Amino acid sequence: MNIKLKILSAVKMYAHLLKLPSNDLIISIIILILYLYLSIQEQFMGKLEKFKKLKHEIPEKSIAWRIYGKGMENFGDNKMMSEIPIPEPKADEILVRSDAVGLCFSDTKIIKFGSGHPRLKGRDLKKDPVIPGHEAALTIIKTGKNRMKDYKPGERYIIQADVYYRGKSIAYGYVLPGSLSQYGIIGKEVLDGDNGSYLIQVHKKDISYSETALVEPWACVVASYRIQHRDGIKKHGNLLMIGTGKDEKDWQFKNLFQGKAPKLIILAGVGDAVQEKISTSLSGSGCKTVSITKTTTPSAIKNLMEKYTGSTGFDDIIILGNIGTEVIASAGDSLGAYGILNYMASTDTPQITRIDAGKIHYDRISFIGSASADVNAPYTVNLDCRLKGDSVILFGAGGPMGQMHVQLVLENKNPPKTVIATDIADNRIKTLKEKFSLLAKKKGIQYHVINPNDYKGQEEVRKEILSLNNNKTFDYIVCLAAIPAVIEDAASYLGDKSILNIFAGVSKETIINLNIKDFGSKSVRFIGSSGSKLDDMEFTLRKVENLELDTNSAVAGIAGINDVWNGIEAVRTGSFPGKIIVYPHIKHLNLISLKELKEKYPKIGALLSENGSWTKEAEEELLNDML
Repeated sequence: MNIKLKILSAVKMYAHLLKLPSNDLIISIIILILYLYLSIQEQFMGKLEKFKKLKHEIPEKSIAWRIYGKGMENFGDNKMMSEIPIPEPKADEILVRSDAVGLCFSDTKIIKFGSGHPRLKGRDLKKDPVIPGHEAALTIIKTGKNRMKDYKPGERYIIQADVYYRGKSIAYGYVLPGSLSQYGIIGKEVLDGDNGSYLIQVHKKDISYSETALVEPWACVVASYRIQHRDGIKKHGNLLMIGTGKDEKDWQFKNLFQGKAPKLIILAGVGDAVQEKISTSLSGSGCKTVSITKTTTPSAIKNLMEKYTGSTGFDDIIILGNIGTEVIASAGDSLGAYGILNYMASTDTPQITRIDAGKIHYDRISFIGSASADVNAPYTVNLDCRLKGDSVILFGAGGPMGQMHVQLVLENKNPPKTVIATDIADNRIKTLKEKFSLLAKKKGIQYHVINPNDYKGQEEVRKEILSLNNNKTFDYIVCLAAIPAVIEDAASYLGDKSILNIFAGVSKETIINLNIKDFGSKSVRFIGSSGSKLDDMEFTLRKVENLELDTNSAVAGIAGINDVWNGIEAVRTGSFPGKIIVYPHIKHLNLISLKELKEKYPKIGALLSENGSWTKEAEEELLNDML
């Protein structure tokens, strides 16, 4: 129904209720007056107000950026944007407008690998190109008839990109078209996904578009501090127990199986006394126990994993007593996703062991241990992996995600007394100092930024770092560099019950060599994560809405839809010390840093924060001027 018909209907209704004359001439005059009033009112609306109230014209085509293959030469149409039709949403679909998009390093990986990307195997990108962009602020424009009850035009949303539909991963911005397009269709894969709808509504209307677009990367950071391992063996899981061929201790299993018997236990190299104890403990539980020969070679462990788990890996592996390093390494390789290796070593003598850091990061495997006889005890020690303690060090913290970690640490409700951030790039060191020194000072935190390249060698760096922490080890360590030597170095600063958060995107089979006994003697925990879940994003969004988290502080530059190519190239090369935000409905704004913004657009630059960060007010001025 158009505006004239709405006015006509309303006028006739009120004329009838008030018993006023309702002949066509009077009604026509009233309609004309009201129509003129609304037209004049709309004429005086600012560009942003029209944008927010959906008073702008919806074009027939949407400007978008597409990936046609491997390499930057295949990003865009000859490095330019495309125009694609805007379809009407079908009954089970909604049409959304992309209001702001954060550029992510993951976008550059799609371009780097093309159809060789793990999420795009076998896809012919020439015929079926990818529209990237998953850090998105979205507004609903139109809804299909079956979606009108749950989704209304004008409502704002963010999206959890890691979409699963009917058991299949079809991520938004990878398999599904992403938000580097002015308009897009959201269908049943997102709205009726395996975890429900992957859209999360923005409740606070006056929150800026950039703040909501950046919830996605921020949620990845927040999620890494919300990890918690199991407090016991997995109920109905697959358990492998490895012995040394003899009963070294009077091992205690009572609490291990209480209320959480596994589905299957495989015994390898386990003594008769232990087998009898396990059999007694599991009596009547329905758990099947399979006793294998005493062979516990690395290849034998791998064969057991393949035979009894279909190569998916064991949920739990328990090693009873000191055993060979290669056997431990093979056991670690044989863990499935979220698996736990419990090394009940007999001594604390150091034992350097090969560990796959990529499996800690992506599969969230965990290592625990103890020198005691209670096999269940290590599961319950140091379970809380949230930020804690008096001292925190962040290795390789100068990039966009590293800066988010630093901010989160400094803004914590119970912040540490000492925070140290390192990086090897001078421009990033400068950014870390400029962005966070004032905040740290206000919070009374001893904040130090170090470039290891400024020192003569590793020992001198170590001496400096420890001296800044009163010659003590650290309570919490974050590693943001996907380099084995850096992860190994970071682990050397762990104290009792410390946490090492391996946040860097280390690929699987990234091998690090560590003292495996530290998990038992110090009860340290290694955690890692890759992305966030729906509840992580909602948790982060509500923090933003409650003014508990300023996601805008991560912004380093902005661009219009016209200059996405240079924006992606800047992300790929790391030339911007922070996040780049694209505004898809600005057609003429070349990529510009916030520092340059002050000079070129002083009216917008004047609305940046005290420390030069992007703000809601600056965004509004930008959109009012350039939409």
